[in-house]
Formats: sequence, structure tokens, C-alpha cells
Amino acid sequence: MSPQGTSGLVLVDKPAGPSSFEVVKQLRERYRTKAGHAGTLDPLATGLLLVLLGRGTRLARYLVGLDKRYLTEIRLGMRTSTGDGEGEVVEEPEVLGEREIAALEGDVQLPIPAASAVKVGGERAYRLHRRGVAVEMPLRSSTIHVLRIRRYAPPLVELDLRVSSGTYVRSIADALGGHCRWLRRTAVGPFRVEDAEPERVLPPLAALVHLPERRLADDEVALVRSGRALSGEGKGPVALWAGEGELVAVGQAKDGIVRPETVLA
Repeated sequence: MSPQGTSGLVLVDKPAGPSSFEVVKQLRERYRTKAGHAGTLDPLATGLLLVLLGRGTRLARYLVGLDKRYLTEIRLGMRTSTGDGEGEVVEEPEVLGEREIAALEGDVQLPIPAASAVKVGGERAYRLHRRGVAVEMPLRSSTIHVLRIRRYAPPLVELDLRVSSGTYVRSIADALGGHCRWLRRTAVGPFRVEDAEPERVLPPLAALVHLPERRLADDEVALVRSGRALSGEGKGPVALWAGEGELVAVGQAKDGIVRPETVLA
């Protein structure tokens, strides 16, 4: 079967160098359909990138909020302007001990890196940074669910992190008085980098394994495709499928009603 019109999810182990956009572009050309990612990676970072194809691109909203897992090596005692090795050294604070590093676990307020893609005053922060424009970056609430020290050999420390969506590991490095030497994303929600295979397209339903599911009866399929609500328990998004695992829609359950929110038909 021709790949044209393919829909679903591709797990990619992104190498260092290309941007997330370049990886998406390659898959768009390979499968001859629209494509988009659910959570970017910096060009220097490696690891798991979730790429959605075809109608599956409409499912991005249900993936971007998933927790992320990273491995990183931080050079302590040397803050840089970008939070990584490409920036200029701006401060050389005292090297933290293991107990002080572990204490960062939990809910934190971290500044967004100056070299990030976040918009400040309508312009990307990294573009302002490249022009030498000094900008006070906003704080972002994050949760560091897990901070495990894999190796402590000062001034280097290697960490295994599980963090909430939107957390910048470079900001964590900066909070510890250092900068990232390398960064690898090993998991996004239930998806693991070990399962990455760019030649394999997972069906749309497989992209939503973290959501509760409901199998639709034949008469319910027609109702959902026309945007009609169904009776049903639960709260929040639910994957509505039929037949041999065909994702019909994602609904929102509330107050005994499931309303179709994203219909793929």
C-alpha cells in the first residue's frame, strides 16, 4: 500500500544536529502527508520525538502535556548564558554537593532559558538572544517528579529526571549552578526511546494508550461522527473507537455525558 494518506504516530530517536522541524520534514516527505511533532527537542539534544502523521496530527493536544524523562550531564559551577555549552560563561558559583542537588526535586519555579523558542513581546527569545538583546525571562512552574543522581564526579553530575511537561532541563542545570553538557530524552508518557522505529507508523488509537477507551456500538459510531453526545461515565478525554481498533474520535467526558471533541472521520 502506498504510504500516501498514512495516519498515526511515529516514534523517532532524534540524533544531535537536526532540529525537530527537520525531522518532521523528512517524515512528511517520506509518507507524503502532513506531519507535526508533539514536543520539540533542541538541535543538540537527542532522544525520543513523537511525530504525528495525517489525521493523527489532530491528536497532538493529547500528547503535549505528558511527563518527560531525560538523562543529562551537567557541568556544575559554571553557568552559561544559554544553559548549555554553546553560551558564554556568566558565573562560576560553588559546586553543589549531592544532597543539595537532590533537594531540587518537587515543585519549582524556574526561569525559561534565554535561548528558548518561547515568544517574548511577540518574538522568539532565541532570536533576541542572538542579537544581544537582554530580556528578563518569565518563570514557569514545573514539577520534578524524580531526580536521581546516576553519577557524581564533580564538577560533573549525571542525572535521571522525570519532569512535568514544559520543563526545561537547561533551567534545572542553571538552578544547580551549572549548564547541560548533553541531554537525551528517554521517554514521553508511556512511550520509550527504545521502541523508536521511524519506518513503523502506529495507528491513531495507539497514540492514545494513556487515555481511557470506549468501544462504540455501530449506532454510536454514526452519532459520534455527526458530533452527537453519548451518555457515559468518567471525566476528561476518552478515546472512542470501533471495529478492529479504528479511532473514531476523542471525546470529553463530564457529568454523565461524553461529547465528541476531535473527530477523525
